Amino acid sequence: MVIFTYRNYNGNSKALAEICLKQMLHRDVYLSYYGNGKPFVVDENFFVSISHTYKDIVIAISEKEVGIDIEYKKSRHYQNIADNMLKKDIKDIDEFYKEWTKHEAQYKHGGENGEFAYFNIFEDTQVTIFSEDTEYKFVPMESFIE
Repeated sequence: MVIFTYRNYNGNSKALAEICLKQMLHRDVYLSYYGNGKPFVVDENFFVSISHTYKDIVIAISEKEVGIDIEYKKSRHYQNIADNMLKKDIKDIDEFYKEWTKHEAQYKHGGENGEFAYFNIFEDTQVTIFSEDTEYKFVPMESFIE
């Protein structure tokens, strides 16, 4: 699995994901979206998951189903969200963001088969990946985007 990362991006995430796919495959590849908003690669056997928070973006591309989520860690009243959405008692803000991104990554994946991986790619962010693919290669998009 390749996880593309970019800090301070403010463009179109679909177009950016297509650039990442082209960088990876050395040919034009196109994304579309299912009715539920989940992206898919047209006429290819790759799975894509996109997440952004403020101007930070991560794009996971894998040969297996994948879900990725990134959240900027900010001060907030997290226990109400944890009670209502996660149905868990959370001890602190770090645990909240780990559990929240875990929830979102699994939702984007769409299934039960996979393993969670947790990363702090950018300062003050939490990134969680859910997939059966557990080999990760991180590629900063600044290396090929001007």
